[in-house]
Amino acid sequence: MGQTQTKKTQKTRTKYEHFIKNGGIFLEKQLAISRCQNTGSRQLKTLSIDEIETAINDYDPSLVLGIVESTVYKGVMDDRVVAVKVPRNSEQNSDLISHYLIEAAISVVMNHENLVKIYGCCLETCVPILVYEYMPNGSLFRNLRSNRNRIKWSVRLRVAADIAYGLSYMHNALSRPVVHRDVQSMNILLDQSFRAKLSNFGYSVILTPEEKPRKWSFEGYLGCIDPEYLKTMEVTEKCDVYSFGVLLLELMTGKQPVIMDSNDTNLVDVFVSAVDSNGLTEIIDRDVLGQASDDEIRQVAQLALTCVAKKGEERPTMTDVVQELWRIQDQGGSKLNKIKSKTHKK
Repeated sequence: MGQTQTKKTQKTRTKYEHFIKNGGIFLEKQLAISRCQNTGSRQLKTLSIDEIETAINDYDPSLVLGIVESTVYKGVMDDRVVAVKVPRNSEQNSDLISHYLIEAAISVVMNHENLVKIYGCCLETCVPILVYEYMPNGSLFRNLRSNRNRIKWSVRLRVAADIAYGLSYMHNALSRPVVHRDVQSMNILLDQSFRAKLSNFGYSVILTPEEKPRKWSFEGYLGCIDPEYLKTMEVTEKCDVYSFGVLLLELMTGKQPVIMDSNDTNLVDVFVSAVDSNGLTEIIDRDVLGQASDDEIRQVAQLALTCVAKKGEERPTMTDVVQELWRIQDQGGSKLNKIKSKTHKK
């Protein structure tokens, strides 16, 4: 056997070893089970590393969309523009592998207009690479802080309703509730029409209502995490409701969940203090004050405060939240009828 052939054989063996270590067989079984259960799952393509590298032109730095825990590239695959999520850690890491496998397995069984759709998964590398639909207007976090294209209040309100609807689907429409656990503006992406979709499901938890809640380590963005979850370590749908309430406050104020001042205070405490001292208008984003009616601001603020109640039992469900947001948008007309006609079907 020649040296070139030996290298090819070794490369193939390494790819297969990564596929096995990355839980490829387990993932395929889970996807098959999901399809048999008719949970609305879509076909997930198992991609080769060669297909990935071709799509992003051998990791062309000019195609990088963003870098956080992963490097996300803009690519082209099967004549469609995609977002390729490449882990920055190239070493074998069981926790990181589990994170990406959970993200792939959960993403593929969900099919909703306000959740980012997964296209494919490559398991031939040390850590899986995921391929998603491309969202041309990027993250909500970035858009809220853009000096050139400030998001109008009407768009912010629509974004809130979009994400509330997606979360309501996750909590109610599948065979078991799915809690996202990392609802924040960085994980909300905007399409060409500035419609919002929730992304990044690696921290998501599938609940079994009839079982005693298990303990989960803390995941999420500081300032967005449910304080009750921090005390009990138990995950419920109300964890997402709290985080969504923080998101509403961020949309209204333009401020980050953790306000980096001398006291490192969080947005919830600052907002509650402003309301208690009759200083609501002083904390609202000036753009919002100029575009929203006083009544809209009051209603959304009240909804946000209800969502961030300290006790989960005092918070609304996400279905309640989306109904209220649609009512605010359309004062109880067509959008309220829309949610009734699209009731989450099991």
